[in-house]
Amino acid sequence: MDFQINPATLQGPVYFCSGTNKGIERTMIADGETSPARSAETGAFFDAIVVGAGFAGMYMLHRLRGLGFSARVFEAGGGVGGTWYWNRYPGARCDVESMQYSFSFSEELDQQWNWSEKYAPQPEILSYANHVVDRFDLRRHIVFDTRVASATFDE
Repeated sequence: MDFQINPATLQGPVYFCSGTNKGIERTMIADGETSPARSAETGAFFDAIVVGAGFAGMYMLHRLRGLGFSARVFEAGGGVGGTWYWNRYPGARCDVESMQYSFSFSEELDQQWNWSEKYAPQPEILSYANHVVDRFDLRRHIVFDTRVASATFDE
């Protein structure tokens, strides 16, 4: 089985995925238009890819890395946070209690972060997202400013 991302559908560096004979899908970064910082990744393989570095993408990356899998996240934006990266209008804030955004996988993380308000404003939620990726060294596994426009599954 092969899972492939057509390099022509990506905006930014060229990537594609291919399966292995063990059934574990691995991502290979192909030759293409790459920046000097990314050229070292050409030919690299990953056990999993994640599309998007919002809260779910950050958690998925953390879990995959914790289970020993190699992973790469592709994020369209220039930073983490998903909705909270993109929505920067005046007065933006969450409509659920701030604690709902706290990851529960680390007691230490819970102790390190104190929400300033019951319903946090956007800049604070974005700060928390950046704190999490830096605290758990996830940023180096995320490729920013890259969109996956399509993917196909080849049985």
